[in-house]
Amino acid sequence: MLGREFQKLWVGQSISAVGSSITQFALPLTAALTLEATPEQMGVLTAATWLPYLLFGLLAGAWSDRLRRRPILIVTDVVRAAVLGTIPLAAALHVLTIAQVLVVAFVAGSMTVVFQSAYRPYIPFLVGRDALVQANSRLALSESVARVAGPSLGGLLVQLITAPIAIAADALSFVVSAVAVSLIRATETLPPKSERRSIWTEMGEGIRVAFANRFIRTVLTMSFMFNFAITMGDAVFILYVTRQLGLDAAHLGVVFTVGGLASVGGAAIVSRYIARLGIGPGVVTGLLTLTIGGTLVLVAGGGPDLATVYISARAALFGFSAAVINVTTGTVAQAAIPDRLQGRVGGAAQLISLGLIPVSALLGGWLGSNVGLWNTLALSVGAQLAAFLYVVTSPLRGIKTARDVMDVPASAGAVGSNA
Repeated sequence: MLGREFQKLWVGQSISAVGSSITQFALPLTAALTLEATPEQMGVLTAATWLPYLLFGLLAGAWSDRLRRRPILIVTDVVRAAVLGTIPLAAALHVLTIAQVLVVAFVAGSMTVVFQSAYRPYIPFLVGRDALVQANSRLALSESVARVAGPSLGGLLVQLITAPIAIAADALSFVVSAVAVSLIRATETLPPKSERRSIWTEMGEGIRVAFANRFIRTVLTMSFMFNFAITMGDAVFILYVTRQLGLDAAHLGVVFTVGGLASVGGAAIVSRYIARLGIGPGVVTGLLTLTIGGTLVLVAGGGPDLATVYISARAALFGFSAAVINVTTGTVAQAAIPDRLQGRVGGAAQLISLGLIPVSALLGGWLGSNVGLWNTLALSVGAQLAAFLYVVTSPLRGIKTARDVMDVPASAGAVGSNA
């Protein structure tokens, strides 16, 4: 049993995930359709969303180890609600600009970095380590359902009230999440202040522990490679499918819905899937599915309706594999790291695996303008294949259960070793 306190977190995050899915759909459409953004501006928008991971990820992780995590979750939810609410307000007043969209993306992204630094370490505290796969699977299922409901609702809202106004639903969902988290009554015990060292020392400890553990090191390297490769293509994906393949908001709603349904399927079976294959083989097969799916955008064509079939198949493979990958890699990270280090190692993980996404987004925007949208997507797929080959030869493939990585000494596997 996961317990009542976890259920409160789960309910809040389930509702928030629906709202966030709407914004992931509506914010780039606001830039691309309402404000007629250029490829470079679309790259900057993606970069603005992810730049906070580079700037604040390490600091936020170390900071969250010093504080109770529930208040952090509440405050960041409230701030995200407020800043996202400025988009529909400005649109209603006819003063919305691409500059405001970029600022909102950056501030909301910054709050997400701080939220994640507390959210992931909060889960082992609420459920214990033996229930991590079950808890992560439950959360992944909710996020997957949100990927179905969010884009479907988002597509309808975009058609009825325009993309900027649709973002109001996400702002409201963060308010609901903040209320749900505020109802959690489990109280964390903080380390004594006497045990604290300088924030810089603790930030450095997070990086050292992350690289010293061979399993965490492999997960981070894999995440870095795939995130860089995928973001390079994502920077121009909306432009390619809307301007060259002819998909409109309704077609995109279908694509996101199909991807969400596949994600629901992946999340629904991931516990049994992992129990049968093991965590490591689950990661490998999930990444193989992801890589195969990436190739479908390169062969899509034949008019908007047929292209939607290709892009929907891509979304289905992405959705299924993402559910499997997120649960497996998240469980490895949570199981391998002691509770007192969860925040700072998680912050290091955000910096390493997500920190260069802004660079990748800017690179994707530049490539889209200078070598073409299709060519940029092809380069993205090639980089994903290289990342998959790395994982196939890594120690990650041998992990069966979370206990295989629990209490592994930090010295297990020197940096750079795949042994």
